[in-house]
Amino acid sequence: MQGQNLRQVAIRAIFKRMDEIAAQCGNRFPLFRPSADSLWTLSRRGSWLGGFWAGLWWRRAAYTGSAGDHVVAESWSARLAPSLREPSINRSFVFWYGAAIGHQQSGKGQATEQLANQAALAISEGFNPALGGWTSGSGMGAGKLGTRALNVDALAPTLALLHGYGGSEESTRAQEHLQTCLRHLATEHGAWRTNAVLDADDGVEQEAAGAWPRGQAWAMLGLAEAVRLFGEAYRQQALQACAYWTERWGDARKPADRTRLQIAPQDLSAQVISATAMLNLSRLIPGEHWLYQQAHMQISAVLDVSNVAETGQFVGHLYHVKADDEQLVESACATFFLLENLLNL
Repeated sequence: MQGQNLRQVAIRAIFKRMDEIAAQCGNRFPLFRPSADSLWTLSRRGSWLGGFWAGLWWRRAAYTGSAGDHVVAESWSARLAPSLREPSINRSFVFWYGAAIGHQQSGKGQATEQLANQAALAISEGFNPALGGWTSGSGMGAGKLGTRALNVDALAPTLALLHGYGGSEESTRAQEHLQTCLRHLATEHGAWRTNAVLDADDGVEQEAAGAWPRGQAWAMLGLAEAVRLFGEAYRQQALQACAYWTERWGDARKPADRTRLQIAPQDLSAQVISATAMLNLSRLIPGEHWLYQQAHMQISAVLDVSNVAETGQFVGHLYHVKADDEQLVESACATFFLLENLLNL
């Protein structure tokens, strides 16, 4: 099957799978489904993953033009409102993907715009001037350690949400947070740390850089947003992060050397998130054709090694089902980024 046709088949299969999931979960958000399990773990409020479930429906509504799909997307967005009070930077995942992108693509929707505005202001209130940014916060499962941890995961939606739906103060704080992440999480050769933890004396304990592929992918996505929002000043850091990714983990079709890389090569969610980042950057930085080519190769490889085109199921997210139990799961987050690439390649 030709690549374009295969992508169209996969898109339709994902939409069918969404209908199946919706029938299972009722009015609760689907969080994750382990590969060996037929049942989803559900949540009334959605945790940090709920916004991606709403985001999938917004992307579907834009693709199909269906009024029914638009109504479903709006209804899931409305259910996200209780998370506004959650003390977590990961609210930016929830309200960027679950509300803001719906408002942007429809050009209307006062309720989704209001949710995005409220989220930007609520997150801004937790800004730490001494740090020059936000810690993860204690909510959404992070606990006490989250109040001391600078984390890369939500960098992209934080920049996008505060810049797009806050005021000038929120936009300034977003860029300051970006600079703090560059200072404590980035390295000069393009590898990124996932976390840096503030110690009791206001110092920062930095973990090893380049150890976790999904953390690197989140950093790439954040830097793509930085280039989109703030321009040329972040071009070099973005390209370095993508080059580091490509050298270490770029060929999804080759098994990784676990001894050398100390990673879990089956975490295909990192492949689709990094591909989204490179695809976005290829549009922002003229002449860097390798970014598009690398993204295309990775998504083609994901389709080759998964059964998404047949079932719509993307079991590619390595997830801590329990504190000491990491499993491959199907999640709205991983499926959202796969769909994003299928729609845009």
